Amino acid sequence: MSRWLPAWLAGYRRDWLGGDVSAALVVTLLLIPQGLAYALLAGLPAQTGLYASVVPLFIYALVGKSHAQSVGPMAVTSLLTAATLARLALLSGAMLVLLGALRFGFLADFLSAPVLAGFASASALLIVLSQLVPLAGGHGGGSTLTTLLPALWRAFASARPVALAFGLATLAWLWLARRYLAGALIRCGVAASLARLAAKAAPVFAVLGAMLAVPVLHLTHDLPLVGAVPAGLPQPHWPALAARLPELVLPAFFIALVNYVQSLSVVQWLAAQRGEPVDPDRELLALGLCNVGAGLFTGLPVTGGLSRSVINAEAGAQTQLASLITAGLMLVVMVWASAALAWLPLSVLAATIVIAVGSMVDFAALRRAWRVDRADAAGFIATFVAVLLLGVDTGIVAGVLLSLGSWLARAGRPHIAELGRLPGSEHFRNVRRYSVEMRPQVVVVRVDESLFFANARRVEEALWARLAERPHARRLVLVMSAVNRVDATALAMLERLDTALAAHGVELSLAEVKGPVLAVLERGGLAARFAGRLHLTTLKAWRAGHVEAGDYVI
Repeated sequence: MSRWLPAWLAGYRRDWLGGDVSAALVVTLLLIPQGLAYALLAGLPAQTGLYASVVPLFIYALVGKSHAQSVGPMAVTSLLTAATLARLALLSGAMLVLLGALRFGFLADFLSAPVLAGFASASALLIVLSQLVPLAGGHGGGSTLTTLLPALWRAFASARPVALAFGLATLAWLWLARRYLAGALIRCGVAASLARLAAKAAPVFAVLGAMLAVPVLHLTHDLPLVGAVPAGLPQPHWPALAARLPELVLPAFFIALVNYVQSLSVVQWLAAQRGEPVDPDRELLALGLCNVGAGLFTGLPVTGGLSRSVINAEAGAQTQLASLITAGLMLVVMVWASAALAWLPLSVLAATIVIAVGSMVDFAALRRAWRVDRADAAGFIATFVAVLLLGVDTGIVAGVLLSLGSWLARAGRPHIAELGRLPGSEHFRNVRRYSVEMRPQVVVVRVDESLFFANARRVEEALWARLAERPHARRLVLVMSAVNRVDATALAMLERLDTALAAHGVELSLAEVKGPVLAVLERGGLAARFAGRLHLTTLKAWRAGHVEAGDYVI
């Protein structure tokens, strides 16, 4: 029976319950006004955002694997036109399910760690800046730095004092609670586990306190509030796709790709904090089903929310039970307590997001990448700037392209080393790093990269350059210990190189060819061509036809 259960449920531990419950309470208080706000931004009825915040949570909890991923509507997708939102959610979800079934999760491998860190930092900064507008009692904003800064200027130039006071008070309370509340409670004799739970639940106290203060102090006209929300459960609905299918396919695919990469970026970041593996294909399937569920219930397209997921983790979520509890609480609120949402100040919500996400603006990864590899550092900077100036969706695509371009650039310029034998051994090392034995008529070269279309020409030119430095050479040994694959372009290069070298009286030999590469050589006819010149070890290739006294024989 347990094999049919989600992994987190089959191995659930009792001590996780407190963290999951507290996280569910916090995320519920965050998700309800967020869903309302994103629906209103899209020009849809406010309750539509709540519908997209319930069914996907149930689905991801059963199918997804991330411990703290929280799916729901996001600002990018809420900017779509109201007439096509449910259709796009359903269609993009179906595309994601198909990609997951075809195991296209490898698309995530194109996100390098520095690019992922740049995305996370820039996205967090955009979220913080976007929340400063409602914190000051303003409206509007933007999805890029160029649109957010003018909105911030207008918001603070005409700030509403009561809204700003609520926001700043919430910021101060959350900052102090994060740093000092747990310690203060422990010193007062409160159990450590309860003290930590109280500190994590600080946003709950802030939201509930504000919702109580608004009617008591008669502040309904002094600061922006969420407003009245109709009660009721979401009703299943099948969007009419056939009529506009041709014009929806392309935007749906783009939304599916962006949502997947954004969601997986959040999953990877969360998993890295706990040293957990990530299953990209499973995430594709889970996110696809979440969008299908949202589309069937007239919801917005959904993805893994950066702020919600971080808050979920920060509040103590250990498993997806937190999301199931959140979905249950959402249903309870939608049926019996939707009227209470009218008193929620938007500035208080903004403050909770600023505190939760602000810590993700981290440049430690940039400093580390700068020390290790300047190309990685450039990837961080370029992704960071692209997200800030072009938006999260375009920035993610730019990050993927940068990662892919960086990999191609490196693979296209592989490290190539001339080798010599360490005296009295069977080991060969770079002649520029070690004191080695060399033979004037033998040139031994190792290529530290697979051979394919992007580097075949450069490798050929490099080999000719090495031979030009050794005019008395009569044999070139190509060590392929680092070559994991070859393609048709590389095979053509090896064949062309062998023919040209033979015309110059130089024999080309291959050493340490791996099994998969040898299989390709056989299929391409080169194994037969190099018969007698394929050597198991570099030493045998080096000694071929020439044995000296004292050679280390294997």
